Amino acid sequence: MKNLFFEIKYYLLFLLILILLFIGIIFSPKIPYKLDNSEFLEKEVFRDKVLLADDRLSHEVDTNNVIQIFEIKKNDTLLNLLKTSNIKDTYIRALIKTSGSEKLAQIKVGDILEIKKTSFGEPEEIFLTSNELDGILATYENGLFKIQNFSRPLEKLERFASVTIDTSLYESAVREGLSDSLIMDLVYLFGWDIDFIFDIRPGDKFDVLYEDFYWKGNQVKNPDIKAARFLRGNKVFTAIRYFYKDGTKEYFSLRGKNVKKAFLRTPVEFSYISSKYNLNRKHPVLNKIRAHTGVDYAAPKGTPIISTSSGSVSYIGNKGGYGKLIEIKHSEDYSTRYAHLFKYKKGLKLGDKVSQGEVIGYVGKSGLATGYHLHYEFRVNGMHTDPLTVKLPDAEPIGDSEKEGFQNLAVRMINRIDNLYLQIYAAN
Repeated sequence: MKNLFFEIKYYLLFLLILILLFIGIIFSPKIPYKLDNSEFLEKEVFRDKVLLADDRLSHEVDTNNVIQIFEIKKNDTLLNLLKTSNIKDTYIRALIKTSGSEKLAQIKVGDILEIKKTSFGEPEEIFLTSNELDGILATYENGLFKIQNFSRPLEKLERFASVTIDTSLYESAVREGLSDSLIMDLVYLFGWDIDFIFDIRPGDKFDVLYEDFYWKGNQVKNPDIKAARFLRGNKVFTAIRYFYKDGTKEYFSLRGKNVKKAFLRTPVEFSYISSKYNLNRKHPVLNKIRAHTGVDYAAPKGTPIISTSSGSVSYIGNKGGYGKLIEIKHSEDYSTRYAHLFKYKKGLKLGDKVSQGEVIGYVGKSGLATGYHLHYEFRVNGMHTDPLTVKLPDAEPIGDSEKEGFQNLAVRMINRIDNLYLQIYAAN
């Protein structure tokens, strides 16, 4: 009997423990089956930058995306940086198969690779740049990458200056805060009509409306002139910037005349003219009368040679006494020759398009030459002409289809210059 009592007692005690455990489970706080990281993400949002173990990498986090920035070091590759950024292999394979990916893969020490991802880790943009502004951009959308050259839009600040010349143009312009590059651009624009050495007088003045460009608060490129006006005596010269639909830029007068000539007068920075155009010259090497059908510009070995006008390469190679020769065809009527070169511009070949002022080669003494110089020829309708005296044709004026748009722009620019000048005059 006594044993039966103890058995019942222990059974009731065990039953009581089970009941208490059951009650505790029912009324205790629920343990989630899934991690809620909203608090963690909220904290991440307010972290502007997180420096990771790799000191090349900054990690910018906001509510929409993550931006990782790598400074390229020796032995880095695009592939290993993408993997470091935790880009999935699926996206990497898609990127590699995309046209232009080879440009993105040509990373160099010092370059910057920016990887922008969604909060889910999907790549949105991959940008390779050497200066933070220009580079190769890969964008991912709807399951496909697109790779292209890209330039970041800069902050533009419009500025205006009115300068009256007292001693020299340069000194007067610097005193008004104009940069060297802006002064040189002004000289280039008006230098086709004004000799800035002999024609400038005290009291001459100019007004210039231009843009400064900024990125992250720093000026990142030279100013760009929107419009300028030069008053020399009783003559007024104007230059209005105009962009064509293809993005090319030209400057025209109020009447739509191109401010520049179709040809530059000289193709090289020379020390002196060693031989002029002379059809009865005795050749210094052959020692006999042989027509000199161009002008020789003496210059040090390797001095850059520029094309005096836009055109296409109609000949490049060795040509008898000319040595290394480049011929540029500018139109049906005009062509130029550049002879005795040391070497050509790297990659230049037959049929290539060249722009006015573009470097095409370097001074040498190949062929029949006694010293380093450039032999320059100017041909009109296939006939040799003296490059020093030939009347250079004007560059193309504004086209008929562009004339109305340009005239509207020109009026706005000149009115803008007048208003800004009056504001300065009133303030003084």
